Amino acid sequence: MKRKYIAERGAKTASQVSKPKVDRQTPIDEALAIFVRAKEAGGVRPGTVDGYNATMRYFCEWLGDDTKYINDIDADTIRGYINYLRIERTPYEGDKQRQREGKKLSVNTINIRIRTMRTMFRFLQTEGIIETNPMENISQVLDDEQEEVPGLSDEEVDKILAAYDDRRYAQWRDKTLVLLLLDCGLRINEALSLTEEQIDFRQLTLYVPSQIAKNRKNREIPMSREVAKRLRQLLDETRSYFGDSSQLFMNAYGDDFSADAFRRRLNRLKKKLNIPRLHPHMFRHTFARNYILNGGDLFTLQRILDHADIQTTRKYIQMDNEHLRQQHNKFSPLRNIVKRNGIRI
Repeated sequence: MKRKYIAERGAKTASQVSKPKVDRQTPIDEALAIFVRAKEAGGVRPGTVDGYNATMRYFCEWLGDDTKYINDIDADTIRGYINYLRIERTPYEGDKQRQREGKKLSVNTINIRIRTMRTMFRFLQTEGIIETNPMENISQVLDDEQEEVPGLSDEEVDKILAAYDDRRYAQWRDKTLVLLLLDCGLRINEALSLTEEQIDFRQLTLYVPSQIAKNRKNREIPMSREVAKRLRQLLDETRSYFGDSSQLFMNAYGDDFSADAFRRRLNRLKKKLNIPRLHPHMFRHTFARNYILNGGDLFTLQRILDHADIQTTRKYIQMDNEHLRQQHNKFSPLRNIVKRNGIRI
């Protein structure tokens, strides 16, 4: 009876529970700082925090100086910003070429900003910093179905590999990186962060630690003997230039070779070879497609690519009409039917 009595005395109705006091004078930058501190305390990665800051910086630039406090932002303000992103905002305001071509932000980019703002405003309402959530009834921008990131054709891969001059360190390093991406399906940051300690040259495996992996899970990835040999050569070459270092991919000055630097080099190569699109993630998609075409199974591929959802893995396998014809010719059940029944065609 005593336990029941205490529970009843301590219970409050929903109307009795006091709500957090809302301060209508919280500046936007202060609200953002509170949000970021909470996310950092929760262990989000620095790159995610940079994304939060960038998204709100763009939003505040659009708001201007007339809106200073977080509670002054309502749903109509948010919709006005989204329409600005859809109709007026170019990917890079200082990029005159894109402005002349009339290029706008992609729907995917706009929706990423919407999701980020939704996360922030939901947090601010829960914390009692805002009274109502202006993102509550804001939906993602609809778009026609878009083609997933395509892989490269065999002809394009051959052109890329043939373009590298193995006599030059930087080009030989780039070629090794391309072969690694095509062999293991790594994300570009996973590949560029590789050290000697992450490579088992005897077992022919790569180790990607949770601190680097997008899904925060350790994983081992098999690699071919050919790529292992090139990585060993690259490690020896790097040490001969820059001393006793366990880092594989370095630039010409002995610093870490960055993903942005590789993207810029691919962009120059794309123009030289007249390839419509070329960026690091396309090698990952090429690996995924060819893995399945060569007889690999979807569930093993999911583990190699480090996808939490197999539906994500399925999106990576983009086959063009030529691939469909090849697979049909190889696996059509009619061949066995004709052979089994002795049908002459």
